[in-house]
Amino acid sequence: MSPTAATRARALSIYRKLIRGAKKMPTPNRQNFVLLKTRNGYRENMYLTDTDEIEFELRLADTNLDTVLVQAEHLSNLFNDPRYRFREDI
Repeated sequence: MSPTAATRARALSIYRKLIRGAKKMPTPNRQNFVLLKTRNGYRENMYLTDTDEIEFELRLADTNLDTVLVQAEHLSNLFNDPRYRFREDI
């Protein structure tokens, strides 16, 4: 059974939110990591047809979205804190 239009719309919505969330990361390395991980994950699962497997992957993507947004906020706050000393030589 193929995915429904609602499932595709949901997948696209989560994908867009992950891409926007990546842009909120404070460093280019972190932004690129999230972008690559998101794109690769969606490419790998593009041809899924089993509805249970699709639902699982969408729930996983939703969890990843929550994680990305929390990390982006936390790291941005951390890097903007004047007491934080970032060492680039590590």
